[in-house]
Amino acid sequence: MANIVSNLASDPLVDGKGVRLEDEKCDASLRKLVKYIRSLKPQDVPQQVQGKALVDLLDPTRNTIAYLTVLLAYAQQAVLAQQVALIASFVDNFDPIQARYVGPELQQLLIWLANYYDHSRDVHASRILALLRPLTNPPSQASVIPYIATAILRLDPESSTLTSNHLLLLRVCLAAGLPRQALPILDKDIYNFPSDPQKHVDDRLPCAYHDLSATFITKSSNISASLTASDVHEYYLLGAHIYIGLRRYNRARLFLELVLSSPTQNVATPIMVEAYKKSILVSLLSTGSLTFTKGLVNTQMIKTYSSLAKPYEVLADVFKKRDVLRLDAEIAAAAAVWDDDGNTAIVNQVAESLRRYRVIDLQKTYAALPIGGIAAHLNLTTPATTTLLSTMVRDGHLNAILHQPITGPDTRPVLRFLSHNPNQPLVDQDALLKEKSVRIEQLAKHVREADRKLALQKEYVEATRRTKRAENAGAQGFEDPMDVWDAPQNVDQDEDMMGDL
Repeated sequence: MANIVSNLASDPLVDGKGVRLEDEKCDASLRKLVKYIRSLKPQDVPQQVQGKALVDLLDPTRNTIAYLTVLLAYAQQAVLAQQVALIASFVDNFDPIQARYVGPELQQLLIWLANYYDHSRDVHASRILALLRPLTNPPSQASVIPYIATAILRLDPESSTLTSNHLLLLRVCLAAGLPRQALPILDKDIYNFPSDPQKHVDDRLPCAYHDLSATFITKSSNISASLTASDVHEYYLLGAHIYIGLRRYNRARLFLELVLSSPTQNVATPIMVEAYKKSILVSLLSTGSLTFTKGLVNTQMIKTYSSLAKPYEVLADVFKKRDVLRLDAEIAAAAAVWDDDGNTAIVNQVAESLRRYRVIDLQKTYAALPIGGIAAHLNLTTPATTTLLSTMVRDGHLNAILHQPITGPDTRPVLRFLSHNPNQPLVDQDALLKEKSVRIEQLAKHVREADRKLALQKEYVEATRRTKRAENAGAQGFEDPMDVWDAPQNVDQDEDMMGDL
């Protein structure tokens, strides 16, 4: 046991004098430790050492691999549920360099957290909680969910490479009814998927400096389980569900279009059809019309999707005509369709938004209108119209004020349109520009890396050579082999001929 404790408590990144090892030696040291801990059985890892808990002898930053080994051993021994607070300490402090070498083990811990939540919320939760060791601040079942997001960001601060851990987080958040817990991950753009490193191109060691996570989160690292096209589609579809629930329609629209733009051989999968149906509704909510980002979605595939979503196409057509009465009738007629697709709530939001867009359309023609006249346009009562207009002004959807005349023959309330919304807070343009500049630079960084990888691929090099040969052959083709005329060598002959004349 003493030998086990000694190996676990050692720092794999430094030598005997406490000096950081060079990358090659550091890599060898980490691989040796990983090989050792994987040879241990869970029962080989002691819970107590000389009256002290083993984890108390370890530092989650300096002994990341060992600390994770102990946590998983506790999970196998069914005692980790008594010490869930240890996981919080670990995910906040683990060394991301060491964690790159124990991808499968890190996956196991995050899956255990997801399962812990599921078990803690079932009908036997009270019996399970009764077995927990009293803690100073015992974690609630929902409080373990952010640990998954924290671990993902600890390993990859930009969260730019999609992993199975991302999908795990979204599933747990939706199951728990806590969609906002996924936003720290969802709000970060995905630029890469785990792939095999190119031989003699990406030969950097995992412990070396990596500007981008895609160079160390690879298939061989096992930081992520294998991802399929369906997994990628599910991630973006679940993300769109969350954004729709939070009424962040522009972001939801982007996620849905990313599903629709996936390469396919003119075959629409069920997930893609569902994404198309939702994208119609979200597009109506966010822009007031059915539009797709130009060049992103294949027009041929849109025809395929359209044939499978006729009721939604009809809804979009009626919405475009701003016909409130007919829209209400179409929604009622296809109620079973919306219910079967799980889209009843968002379809009702579309009905509400049509009335908002009708008011916005009126703003383009009138400077002011009585509330009663607007109510007739919207097929609503005057009180309901007043409530709708007040909400639109408050939420920044409409630049206007509700005016109640005090004197005069006409005392009906009036909506007066304005060029700007006085209640809308001022936007910090400098901060907005700075944020956009950061995102553009981040995007440019990933584009440069993608170009670098593409230029080094064997297929690309061969294609470039073929293109070069074709260009050379084309240049030679412009030379006419029958063109044997040459300019006169002796210009004086012309002069003599003119002289003879």
